[in-house]
Amino acid sequence: MANFKQSSLRKTARISALGLHSAAIIAFQLILMQLISVMQGYHFAYMIISIAMLGFGASGTFIALFRKRLLEASDWLVPLLMAVSGLFMVLSFQLARMPVFQFDVYLLFVENSQFGILALGYIIYFLPFFLGALAIGILFIKNAGQISTYYFSNLLGSGFGGILVVLLLSHLFALQALPLVAILSVVAAVFSFDRKQRILQVAGIVLAVIVIVSSMLQPGKLPLSQYKGLSRTLNLPDAEIIHKQADVHGKIEVVESPALRYAPALSFTYTGTVPVKKNVFINAEFYGVIPLYDTVNIHNFTTEALPYIMRQRDKVLVLKSGTGTGVAHALQNGAKHVTGVTEVRGIKELLKTRFAEESNYFALKQGVNLIYSDSRQYLLKESQTEYDAIILPRMESFGGSMGLNALHEDYSLTIEAFQLMWNRLSDHGVISVTTWIDYPSRTTLKIAATLVETLKANGIKSPENHLIAIQSWGTITFVLSKNPFENNDISNIRNFCREMLFDPVLLPGISDDERSVYNQIEDDNLYRYLDKIVYTGDQTLLAEYDFHIEPATDNKPYFSRFLKFSTLKKLRDTFGAETMPFLELGYLIVWVTLIQSTILAFLLIILPLFKLRKRSRNLLPTLLYFGALGLGYMFAEIIFIQRFILYFGHPVYAISAVISTMMIASGAGSLYSGKFKNPVKASGIASFAVAILLLIYALFFTDVLTLTIDFPLFIKVFIAFFMLSIPSFFMGMPFPSGIRVLNQSNEQHIPWAWGINGCLSVIATSLATLIAVESGFRVVMFLATGLYLLAFAVFYGKSMISEKA
Repeated sequence: MANFKQSSLRKTARISALGLHSAAIIAFQLILMQLISVMQGYHFAYMIISIAMLGFGASGTFIALFRKRLLEASDWLVPLLMAVSGLFMVLSFQLARMPVFQFDVYLLFVENSQFGILALGYIIYFLPFFLGALAIGILFIKNAGQISTYYFSNLLGSGFGGILVVLLLSHLFALQALPLVAILSVVAAVFSFDRKQRILQVAGIVLAVIVIVSSMLQPGKLPLSQYKGLSRTLNLPDAEIIHKQADVHGKIEVVESPALRYAPALSFTYTGTVPVKKNVFINAEFYGVIPLYDTVNIHNFTTEALPYIMRQRDKVLVLKSGTGTGVAHALQNGAKHVTGVTEVRGIKELLKTRFAEESNYFALKQGVNLIYSDSRQYLLKESQTEYDAIILPRMESFGGSMGLNALHEDYSLTIEAFQLMWNRLSDHGVISVTTWIDYPSRTTLKIAATLVETLKANGIKSPENHLIAIQSWGTITFVLSKNPFENNDISNIRNFCREMLFDPVLLPGISDDERSVYNQIEDDNLYRYLDKIVYTGDQTLLAEYDFHIEPATDNKPYFSRFLKFSTLKKLRDTFGAETMPFLELGYLIVWVTLIQSTILAFLLIILPLFKLRKRSRNLLPTLLYFGALGLGYMFAEIIFIQRFILYFGHPVYAISAVISTMMIASGAGSLYSGKFKNPVKASGIASFAVAILLLIYALFFTDVLTLTIDFPLFIKVFIAFFMLSIPSFFMGMPFPSGIRVLNQSNEQHIPWAWGINGCLSVIATSLATLIAVESGFRVVMFLATGLYLLAFAVFYGKSMISEKA
């Protein structure tokens, strides 16, 4: 009896340790995304998920090759691996910070060595996932007969790990949160401590604790790319960071320097003093300046003044208001009610507290309402309010960007978002969009195409009477009006251009001679292209142009995605092989990631398994089944993440919500699958159910999210949990059911099942992202549906388990 109780307690301890350890691994994965975002400028979620999947896949292969030895040592090896995994969560990041291993995304196509460093980075970050997954895999293999219970603990813990990250990042910097996550794996090691090899286990745990605690006490600094905004700014004379603040959206830093003068494409007629303003950075990228409200508003000497020079704008909405410069600008132009929508809670707090006095308390003035919300969500919530002007922030950057935002989902610039803006306009209301002039022309043309499409969608047959644009030496501002522009408006615009030495670009009755009186642009064809889009309505330009300039949609919300494969050769011949990558760096990096991850997955997961091929016959059904599950699950997960970015307003919330819910629900499905006496039946029912559900979601999922997006947060969390739980519950059943069947009949196939599932899961993250960019989210969901149907067909066509190898 005593032995039975001791065995039961030991089993409970191991299952609890598995849950804690799984939580640590998922939390590490999400924190790593935040750290990479600070260092490189983008979270590269697809890359981090791919590395994690690589670790899990490689661990499965390692277990297959050394199964007997690992199982013999499992009692003491599992806690040791957990402790060392926690150790490497901290060590891997410290290694990646060493100069020899520092990857710089901006140099990827400039220095060939960066490709090697990127691959090394894969291996470094791969280690904690590999070690952690090895502990999990050994537990799974050793307890294959109770796989449903252990799989449930694994997925449940993973789900809570995602929730934990949101809580941590709301109060701590990512570098501070990292050791707190790593310590969970060490606690898990203590829970599963075994009497065998005590010295080895204690040494591993003590070493991990020493390194983790040291990291807590001295977290160090993040090595930023030399090309990031904060890095360049800190090189200015007497530049110093005067304020730091943790926020779930990223690390907020305020920099002060006497050299930080703010002059956003000022008119040549401006003769005043260019003010010195504090710069605000989020994740080391420039976010805005603290408005000095008591100085002359220099924005009246930029093209951004265009919506205010035609008529009085009493009620103004500033979307993505950032640090509030657009709000202050509206106030100084007589607006009585100004709403600024900021997507970072910490910025709103700064403007109302720490920097309220030097900005003359503009954020606290009567008639000013700063809202913490995603801009798209706000447009949906405030469906009854009408505005005289809706202002969007200045796009791109001076001199153009490096295309790192090519895969950034921006739901405030889709055609559906502009339709919502149109619906919020008063009779004489306008939408104003400003962008830095880029070369070759991309952003400018896509804005024009989006605005024209918005007008046409609302029955406007003559867009040229509702759309104007003017340019300075550096920026172009577009203004769309709900009603046709009047003669008085046109006269005011011409007078403003003459006073400021600006040129009209789009204007009723404009002549070619008016367009370049004061300012010459690099792209001689820009005006001709704009005329085709606005005046002639020539849709062939959108298809034939060298870049993607068709409007972004909610199905493909990549506004900054311009590169076309069909024109790569032409672009290389025109701009040179060295320049071309910087037209769209972010998109090309996905291809690099896909290629490197595929090679590493083959080398670390599949190739070693060929040693077992003589013992494994009739593998095709097994490979098809578990490969389909790996691809299908990850395809669905990536698209759910993309969709919930719109729903929750930020990648951190979306990634945490999706991964947590899918892990918990899949864990419940795994646990329930164990109740089926016939695992073949369980897998068949589950695979078919998932296929049907994903098909329904592909067709109607977005509509449901749109209908509920303006609900209170706690209700949205419940809706998200409910909608994700249904398919995820069934998605958790096929894998453990398949493993159970193989364990009963074709045990030698289990390593191949783990290997192909892991390998294709690695590839799926980048592949799903590329397919989504090229063809849209819905296509990826259709593919996921087909993959689960394939898994279903394998069972009822040529079963992988009914035939002995």
